[in-house]
Amino acid sequence: MANERFTITYRISLYHDEDINSKIESICREQSVELPRSVLNPYIEQTIVGSLTRLDRNPDASYFAQIAYPLGNVGLEIAQFLNILFGNISLIPGIQVKAVDWSALPSGLLPGPRFGIDGVRKLMGVEHRALSSTALKPMGSTASELAAMAYEFAAGGIDLIKDDHGLTNQVYAPFEQRLEAVSASVNKANAQTGNTSWYIPHITADGDELFRRYELAREYGVGAVMICPQLCSPGALSELASRENGLPIMVHPSFSGTFVLDNRHGFDKAFLYGGLWRAMGADMTIFPNHAGRFSFTLKECLDIVHTARDTSLPYKPIFPTPGGGLQRKSIPYWIEKYGRDSIFLIGGSLYQHPEGIRAAAIEIRSLLEEAVYED
Repeated sequence: MANERFTITYRISLYHDEDINSKIESICREQSVELPRSVLNPYIEQTIVGSLTRLDRNPDASYFAQIAYPLGNVGLEIAQFLNILFGNISLIPGIQVKAVDWSALPSGLLPGPRFGIDGVRKLMGVEHRALSSTALKPMGSTASELAAMAYEFAAGGIDLIKDDHGLTNQVYAPFEQRLEAVSASVNKANAQTGNTSWYIPHITADGDELFRRYELAREYGVGAVMICPQLCSPGALSELASRENGLPIMVHPSFSGTFVLDNRHGFDKAFLYGGLWRAMGADMTIFPNHAGRFSFTLKECLDIVHTARDTSLPYKPIFPTPGGGLQRKSIPYWIEKYGRDSIFLIGGSLYQHPEGIRAAAIEIRSLLEEAVYED
């Protein structure tokens, strides 16, 4: 492994009097030895320092650079992999991570999704259509109020009923009380309708509390769990995905915006939401949809969808889950754009239905059942 390498592709932008060769040299050293070459012995310089393998100039005067790093530098630790991916260079403007050669990484480093699209479909017994999801809200609701909402959504046919990411362990709806009440409501609705709706509790928490909540959720028989990887650490995502008899994992993009909103710095949106989180164990990845409350372009969203399901990656394809302002009436349009292997996360639009949230859920279920899928 000491002589084997993996590549990271960066988009590099130049500022002021920067020179592309000097900037690449800085990346190679900052992400490895953090010393001038003049003080390195030949072995360290030849085997430890990152090396440029390809450089292409883009029409906008930025560059795509592929840099290879020794696998030995990773040390089979996720934290160190992330450190090499975007450590010190996160403090240098004009560097964006575009891609990783996942197939060159050691097979045991990143777990990938345990279930992926096919596994989630098998558990739910839904093969022929896209899936629906909604969020229990608002913050401030009691556990019994949230459970009542969940019952209506499940009775109407929403597939995945998740906590809003702002629901954690507040006094008005403590985690364990909410878990018990909402699970019971969804189970009751399933028994009455014959449907398979899942409750997906939000388990993000500090330290070991995250894992305690995961185990509680599993004891209550929920369908899946949701975490915010940038809040509780991406490594926690991989730890959960690696557990025996684990649950499917939905990931939420809270606290990730500073990584992706500058197109010249940080992470490419498709790389983070469709690639990195998939490699680290997500089965369903939520991202802000185009034309909603956030600023992602249609192309960026299509790139996320493609990367989440790209079969050339050495991990199971996962469900892209657009949200952040989806409207009920727009679902046929987004089905056409994103296809059958998608989860449509609809929040406020369901709550605004003039006949109530059960009627809204029935409407969405009908749209998904009656849609014509080309994939």
